Amino acid sequence: MLIRVLAASSLLLALACTSPENAVPAKLAEPFTPVLMLRPVTVSLVVGATQSFQAEINYQEGVRYIRQPVGWRVVEPQGGTITGAGLYTAPDAPGIFHVEVRREDFPEVTATATVTVK
Repeated sequence: MLIRVLAASSLLLALACTSPENAVPAKLAEPFTPVLMLRPVTVSLVVGATQSFQAEINYQEGVRYIRQPVGWRVVEPQGGTITGAGLYTAPDAPGIFHVEVRREDFPEVTATATVTVK
């Protein structure tokens, strides 16, 4: 038979750590802050050229999507076109235009790139 002897201070510490009223409260979860990053943020293209844009977002703990929940648009009506995959095609006229990406799950979160077409 093996008997282990603990010092009184060790025994009291062990009991104090297991007592519910002395338990350390669990850290509360931080509120989720949605992030959206866009690359590139500035680009210069010739008339009719294409440019691929990438959006990166963060996800809430335990939430996964089938596809990345972002939507693309060209801000100016004659500023070219952009696909759902972020492939921009410059218009046939020079100018400065803007590509916007928006989180569909948090619509207030957007990012904008500036496109100069020469």
